[in-house]
Amino acid sequence: MKMKKDYIIKLIATLVISGVLFFGSATVNKAALEGQLYFSDVIIKVGTKLTVYGQNFLRQSNVKLFYDDQEVALGATNQLGEFTLSFIIPPSGRGLHAVKAIDADYNMGSGLVLMESWIELSENEAAIGETVNIRGTGFTPLTSVSFYYSDTPLIVTPSIVKADLTGSFSVNFAVPERFAGVYLVEVRQGDYINSQSLKANVWLDINPEIGLGKALDVGTELNIHGKGFKPNGQVDLRYDGVSLLVVNIDDKGTFSAQVVIPAGAGTSHSLTLDDGQNRIVREVWLENTSPSAPVITLPASGEALSYPFTFGWEGVNDASGVEYVFQIASDSGFGSILLEIKGIKVSQYILTDNEDINNSPAASFYWRVKAVDGAGNESGWSETGVFDKASLVQNLGLVVGVGAGLVAIILFMWWAIRNRR
Repeated sequence: MKMKKDYIIKLIATLVISGVLFFGSATVNKAALEGQLYFSDVIIKVGTKLTVYGQNFLRQSNVKLFYDDQEVALGATNQLGEFTLSFIIPPSGRGLHAVKAIDADYNMGSGLVLMESWIELSENEAAIGETVNIRGTGFTPLTSVSFYYSDTPLIVTPSIVKADLTGSFSVNFAVPERFAGVYLVEVRQGDYINSQSLKANVWLDINPEIGLGKALDVGTELNIHGKGFKPNGQVDLRYDGVSLLVVNIDDKGTFSAQVVIPAGAGTSHSLTLDDGQNRIVREVWLENTSPSAPVITLPASGEALSYPFTFGWEGVNDASGVEYVFQIASDSGFGSILLEIKGIKVSQYILTDNEDINNSPAASFYWRVKAVDGAGNESGWSETGVFDKASLVQNLGLVVGVGAGLVAIILFMWWAIRNRR
């Protein structure tokens, strides 16, 4: 983008160049051949291609093309003394530059082109705090340039910048902390202004890191910091579409929050941050390592049990937390499952009664347990335990034995009290 003065200079330069070409003001040699040059464009930028069309040169002759006395192309004329050559505009300063062609007999034609300044950003969009490079060409050599971010002075590195001998420069800057949006990056040199648009995106820092290859455990606390969000607004943090937390954003567009990863399958999950203007989606991958299988401890294998039945096993440790699945079957292959309990949080289960077990004709029963972590990863089944159900005779004998013991205690107490008299 140029100021009005720049356009006036361009217009004048274009008229001068057109006049030079029209009236054939090319330099000629003593051979009296008056070479003429025409250009694909008379207003140029560094790094662009310029095509030169020549005529009225020596027929079938080598021809050299020069840009400000720097040889830039080599070719040959045809049987009519014409040629077409192209070259890339080398680094050079703002203003008029001479292009000339010379054949083998030193017949020469020349013309003028106008160099305009230009800037290029290394990124069209970048997050707040990210480094962006500005490369400038076609500026006035050895003259200072200044930088602005939507009319606000911009801090660049190096801090003091002048265009070099070729009118070029290169600087870096960190995208300033403002709310997300499109900003104008300007480079000023005297009355000339060049600009490019930059889309500034929100900055987000999540610790620990998330994403593919960064598997986390259920229950991990994520520390989240954001910049460039809607000032004085709110950001909704959602996990797989379910809101975990709504956080206030300060007047500078920054916020901090902590969320805990809930239980879920050991695959990819979505973490979404939405303030109504900016919507950021990141992947959260949960670990998919299976926990160890539990080791059963009681009852002893083949033991006859009476209600309440108590089953125990060694607890399994897992960073995502574990629950247990417990099964009892009437066969060792667990084809006929009489009882299945899920979501057990401790390493034992007490069974007070079960109609299916009571009514089963099986003489022995089989049980097993497995662990399931918070990410849904399952262990293998434990070793199979075996127990028998105590018979009615066994239970009656126990009752009789206990009753006899109570009677003996009562008789002893009666005898002791009587003898004290």
